Amino acid sequence: MKKLIPYLLLAVLFVIALGVRQCRNSEALESDNPSVTKSAPKSKSTDDIRSNLDVFRDPESDYFFTKHARCRMECRKITQKEVKEIVRKADVNYNKSELDAAQGPKYAVEGYTSKDRQHIRVIVAPKQRHLSIVTVIDLDKDWECPSCK
Repeated sequence: MKKLIPYLLLAVLFVIALGVRQCRNSEALESDNPSVTKSAPKSKSTDDIRSNLDVFRDPESDYFFTKHARCRMECRKITQKEVKEIVRKADVNYNKSELDAAQGPKYAVEGYTSKDRQHIRVIVAPKQRHLSIVTVIDLDKDWECPSCK
């Protein structure tokens, strides 16, 4: 009987190793399968950064328009009211956003103005006391704005 114990332990370890391997393979298959939707856990800092913009979507928020943003808005005939409307209501394009920028997160907010249906992107940077409007881009028309460079 004492001679069988090492063989039994080896058999048990072998079964455990097979089980672990099977679990790893099924997890790898699930991650490769696009029909399986699995939400990856987000880091706390990313959640904080993404929710940071929502605080400033309040209509009472203070907006600071940079000199560059004001120049681009004038050139592209976009009003402050239109920019504020886009910031409050439009969708964030996370592909064009810089959530880990050195000076703090920058969001690309895109939508259509209600006045003349311009398709615009507003780059915004939430700060402690205000929402900074970095630039405003017309996505459908290429405007010549030489003085804004």
